[in-house]
Amino acid sequence: MSTNLTDEIRGVEAAAAKKVADAKAEALDLVTKTRNSAALRVKEAKQAQFRDYRKRISQVEAEAEKKSAETVDQGKVEAAKFVEDHGGAVKKTAQWLAEEVVSRYGRCER
Repeated sequence: MSTNLTDEIRGVEAAAAKKVADAKAEALDLVTKTRNSAALRVKEAKQAQFRDYRKRISQVEAEAEKKSAETVDQGKVEAAKFVEDHGGAVKKTAQWLAEEVVSRYGRCER
């Protein structure tokens, strides 16, 4: 009777050890799957944030391009107005300067 009881205890212990080993393996598998899932979600979140960042950068660049074009156009208009407003003064100054040079140093003869 003691052999049957001993064999039965050993059988139960072996079954319990197998169940514990199976539980540990399953727990390890669940932990691995959870870590992989979390890493994948982090990766996807980073990719989504990077796509959003690039989209925002593109929008800001397009807006800056538009504003710079407007600024250049405005500068051209202002430059044309300045030339128109001061064109006569430039001609008068150039004429006066030429006369001063000629009167001081004479004409250049070739």
